[in-house]
Amino acid sequence: MSDAGVLRVLWTAVAILVVLIGLTLFYLVERKVLRTRHRLQVAEATRRFADPDSPLVEYLGSGERSRRLEMSGEGLRREALEEALLSRLALSASQTERERIYAFAADYFAEEYEYLLGRRRWGDRMNVLLHIEKFRMTGMKDRLIERLGLLENGPNSDDERFLLVRTLASLQAQETSDYFDIAAERFSDLQLMQVLVALQGERLEELVRRFDSLPIRVRRCLLDTLRLGNVRTVEVLELLERSMRSEDRETRIRALKALANFGYMTPEAADVLEERFSQGEAVIWPERMMQARLAGAVRQERFAPHLENLMADPAYEVRREAAASLSNYRNGLERIAKVAEEHPDRFARDMAVETLERRAYERNVV
Repeated sequence: MSDAGVLRVLWTAVAILVVLIGLTLFYLVERKVLRTRHRLQVAEATRRFADPDSPLVEYLGSGERSRRLEMSGEGLRREALEEALLSRLALSASQTERERIYAFAADYFAEEYEYLLGRRRWGDRMNVLLHIEKFRMTGMKDRLIERLGLLENGPNSDDERFLLVRTLASLQAQETSDYFDIAAERFSDLQLMQVLVALQGERLEELVRRFDSLPIRVRRCLLDTLRLGNVRTVEVLELLERSMRSEDRETRIRALKALANFGYMTPEAADVLEERFSQGEAVIWPERMMQARLAGAVRQERFAPHLENLMADPAYEVRREAAASLSNYRNGLERIAKVAEEHPDRFARDMAVETLERRAYERNVV
């Protein structure tokens, strides 16, 4: 082939490439324009649903659905209704209104959501799970369990599995606990706690009763969940005090932390804590730190000498926690001042001085 022929081929290839690039850019720009127009239309429809005289507002106020609200619609209307209802859920303080939203969503969206749960697109399935969770669509429970049974065992399905289990928990489904074994194996601590924190009332009480039969990671996260939820019942106190004697070190630490938040312990548990104090550095430093925090929360005089001893602990975190706890006691600052002057350990004296200076600064700021 001559040089002219080669040149023509090259120019033809370049022209085809430019046309392809142009068509791709045109397609992308058109998609963006259409998507933007669609979002604007949804926003406008959502705004109309929020108007005082809209059929949605009338329904939420009276509980009666007009024909205008009941009319079926696809795409734009459904998206607008979803956004309007989710917005009302986020702002509403009325349980009656929330129940009406849940009832309407169950009737209006259930068929579409069931279809979307079977879609191949991962994003469609994830979005619909979030909506089922927010709308408390208990009627979808069996479909969620069915979907869980279809998931592959590999890690690629773990994100969807987590969201399915969390949605079951938010619906207060008793079957949630059936997935704790695989959850303990596959989910992070944060994911486990998101599942546990969604369980309330009877479901949570059941977990407290079944605590010893749960997987170890679930037990640890349940202790954190009870603490963060500030759950204060006789049954929870008994569980925490039993857990502080667990053979599992991490369980003991989390139980001590939860008991410190509880702010109370029985005399029998106080005896256990004092016995653990006497073991000194045979107890690992994170546990010693939580022991000091618990002693500061319950403020029993018999723990004060132990806190003074912990101010000389090899771990800075333990010394700081012990000093902070001791400062909560009656005449605690005077005790700390005495440590600063008389304690034979230099670390204890330094921590005492640091604590006194910090408290003085806090008083001046206030």
